[in-house]
Amino acid sequence: MRSLIYRIFPLSGWPVAVLVILTQILSSYLVNLLSYNTLYRLYPFFRSKRFEHNGDIYQRFFRIRSWKEYVPAVGVFDKKNLRKDLNREYVSQYLLESLRAELCHGYAIIFAIVLIFLTVDSANPKIILWAIMLNAPCIMIQRYNRPRFERLLRSHGLAVFWTSADDGKRRIEKKKKEHKAEPPERRP
Repeated sequence: MRSLIYRIFPLSGWPVAVLVILTQILSSYLVNLLSYNTLYRLYPFFRSKRFEHNGDIYQRFFRIRSWKEYVPAVGVFDKKNLRKDLNREYVSQYLLESLRAELCHGYAIIFAIVLIFLTVDSANPKIILWAIMLNAPCIMIQRYNRPRFERLLRSHGLAVFWTSADDGKRRIEKKKKEHKAEPPERRP
């Protein structure tokens, strides 16, 4: 199989670099297609794991606080744009967007692994190295920041949106009641 693909696409050099950049763009595009409902359903699978110690492992082993400010940030939730009044809806939206960012960078690494099957063997280590160097720091930043924002919500006595199964039902029932209470629109 590999020899057939390699014969069709014997890529090396600049085309490989262009493909790696295109995979970054493709992963961003695909993740931006996900709705907040989809991200909400995926969120429990991306909770901080026990070995991460609520993100502290990234500070302990990688000294993330010393370099995370230098990683370019894109989007509404750049540190410069964070609002001062951190209410539950805003922080919940931040948590979902941080999941979106983590998924985007994770997909980019997966797409780079797929590229290995389309390239010359000598390009494979470069592709993996490039993908990891570009995306792993961004994933670590998301994995470090997310538990801190979850603690922020809990310290203010607010439940993080997925912790209470009852909470989601109440919001849906409230929307149904509001929807029923509104008078029907009349058309001229």
